[in-house]
Amino acid sequence: MSHSDLAVLGEKVVSRYRTYGLEEAMEVVKPSVPYRIDEITRRAIIRELEQLGNLSGHLGVVDFLSRVWPLPEMRRPDAESFGGTVTVADAIDRHMVRNDDWTTSDLFEELGARGVSDRRFGKCLEMVVAPLVRDEPDQQRYAEKINGHLARAGYALRPVEEQSGYPVYRLVALVGGVAGKAKNLIFAANGPKPELVLIDAVSNDIKIVRNEEFCLVFDDPIPSRGLLWTDLVAWWARKNGLNPAVRETAVSLYKRLAQSLASPPEKLLFRTYFRSLDSLGGGLPALVPQVYLHYDPYTQRERRGDQLLPRQRMDFLILLSHLHRIVIEVDGKQHYADGDHASPARYAEMVSADRDLKLTGYEIFRFGGAELDGEAGEARVVAFFQRLFEKYQRR
Repeated sequence: MSHSDLAVLGEKVVSRYRTYGLEEAMEVVKPSVPYRIDEITRRAIIRELEQLGNLSGHLGVVDFLSRVWPLPEMRRPDAESFGGTVTVADAIDRHMVRNDDWTTSDLFEELGARGVSDRRFGKCLEMVVAPLVRDEPDQQRYAEKINGHLARAGYALRPVEEQSGYPVYRLVALVGGVAGKAKNLIFAANGPKPELVLIDAVSNDIKIVRNEEFCLVFDDPIPSRGLLWTDLVAWWARKNGLNPAVRETAVSLYKRLAQSLASPPEKLLFRTYFRSLDSLGGGLPALVPQVYLHYDPYTQRERRGDQLLPRQRMDFLILLSHLHRIVIEVDGKQHYADGDHASPARYAEMVSADRDLKLTGYEIFRFGGAELDGEAGEARVVAFFQRLFEKYQRR
């Protein structure tokens, strides 16, 4: 089987059986988190946690660890000497609940924490500073200490949302990124521009009051690991009463999204990405076309010559995580010319809008329309996405 076919099969097996060994193996085949925590950083963090003490906070140590590791199904390496019945949970209970002869380092050694997947180690760190585990001042204190080591690897625990009024910390990259969580995703309009109103300006809740039938609105929570193509297919299937597991459902979504694209270069880029999903990996991020970024409720005529908000829509958006958002623009000559004549004013408007977007944390990649033509254009698109996902460790 190809690597991508094996990954798809593995996901199906793991979703059905959910065993520790299978989950860890799948993280090797197809990592589900964008961060990498090396052994040096892990050892330093474990030493720090030992100094801080009270790893499990308000929870019992077995309860705490069971939220990260499936303790009952984990057998000790020396279980045979105890009749094969001793689980890791039994050992932790013996040495850390009924007795007190294990240190935090001993505990993590028992769990194999230095060699587990990045996803599981990261989940453990997020649990250490979870509101269920400790109060807000301690959340901040533990996070600051852990971040002193994570920063060397380019990551940090940052509060990204709230739960019952307490901050919820997630592991994120330190360099670049967009502050705040993606909330409103309005995209793929194939007709008149939707008209929006704020129904709750304090919470930034919006409602489409006209032309809703011409656009799509992704109204599921966007996971912190980003929006995958499979997430978009599952949402589309639920909205339309379709089976998300059959290819026809993904094809129907692709066709609807493609209706929002007008230029041949945009269509080539989107078509090539869709065709490449299998070879690049089925769990890749969604390439979302024609996403509203700024919203100007007025038309140019209504503004009586005043300038419209620039770049109301992005050609394509990829949400790699709450932090990392990739904008892909396909430039026809209308971006830099009036008719057949070069326009410095149009070009200046474009690069000015790019600067503003980059300063808010988005990363922008541009294709010239002339690049996206024929087989050479398709090869260029495939090569670009391969390099992009290698950069962000999403393959």
